[in-house]
Amino acid sequence: MVRLGLIALLLVCITITGVYAVWTYAGTNDIADAFAEAKVTIADVELTGANGTYKIESNLVLTIDQANDNHESKLVFGANDGQPIYLRVTFTPATNAPQDIKENGVKSELYFGTTTPMQYKMDANGNYSETGTPVDIFTFSNSGNGVLDNTFTWTKQTEGENVSFVYELDQADLEGMISLSQTFVLDTKAEHDAFRVALTGNIVARVTDGTVNQ
Repeated sequence: MVRLGLIALLLVCITITGVYAVWTYAGTNDIADAFAEAKVTIADVELTGANGTYKIESNLVLTIDQANDNHESKLVFGANDGQPIYLRVTFTPATNAPQDIKENGVKSELYFGTTTPMQYKMDANGNYSETGTPVDIFTFSNSGNGVLDNTFTWTKQTEGENVSFVYELDQADLEGMISLSQTFVLDTKAEHDAFRVALTGNIVARVTDGTVNQ
């Protein structure tokens, strides 16, 4: 059994990024309220007697921006440090781990989910409706199926007697794994407000050796 690494990827729903910078609506003299959101995480746990430990690091920030004058949504990938976007998984074998794990790492699965269901209620015409059908805002290429990924290729790192294994994803990889479930049209300020309320959680990346520790 190996420690389950966990990191919450900060989801900022309205930020000044993208072609259109902000969602723009015709309105009154009222100044739109501003919001800033911050993530809250809890430190990982380590299981005594485990074959090693996982660690996940990422600089990913996700923004749902206005794609065009029709108020269609788009998902913008950014970094919180100005560097190229990455998500890095590191596995460090324990001193008492089997030799095969020390030499090759451990078979693992990386998958994505949300800390809480984030769903937008819509009617048959795609407009917001309190009594509408809840639709997941995000979709993931791998939401976790318990199958260890044979394409999860570790790169061995050696520094003196210290050995670790790294698996890194870049922006293109992440764009292929995290997306909006559909194009949402938020053509009124009221729909924008309802969509913001639906973004109640964070996106989470998890890595496991097959024994999932929640």
